[in-house]
Amino acid sequence: MPSEGSTLDDLDKNILKILTKNCMTPFVRISRKLHVTEGTIRYRVRRLQKRGILREFRAIVDPVHLGLGTAAFIAVTVMPQLIPHVAATLANVENVLGVYETHTYGDLLLMVRTSTPSELSDFISAKIKTVEGVTGSQVVPVLKVWKDKL
Repeated sequence: MPSEGSTLDDLDKNILKILTKNCMTPFVRISRKLHVTEGTIRYRVRRLQKRGILREFRAIVDPVHLGLGTAAFIAVTVMPQLIPHVAATLANVENVLGVYETHTYGDLLLMVRTSTPSELSDFISAKIKTVEGVTGSQVVPVLKVWKDKL
């Protein structure tokens, strides 16, 4: 069995693989599939949560059905000393699905969804460009989604 700081063993990896496919899978079904007790699965899942490896259980909903059919990646250029502040601020803005530090075509890369291209334009002007430390942005609109697990 791995220690708290070590890598995952095969049982942990298999539990995560099953839960990643369907987080609603009952522990008893996982235990049968992996040939261990349900108590073992409960213990392992709690331990994975405690270690921060299993962060949350959530449903992945098609954003188009929520009225969020317009997606874009936004490369944001930020004053270097304010990157943590800007990243934390933007991470709390509704419609921002992901915030990633990159330093390639800007300092932060955002994944954003809105209902229309016009709303996207307004969103960038009102919610991104107004954040203290933001010095520029480049928008890459998503034309077609082939896979989206965010």
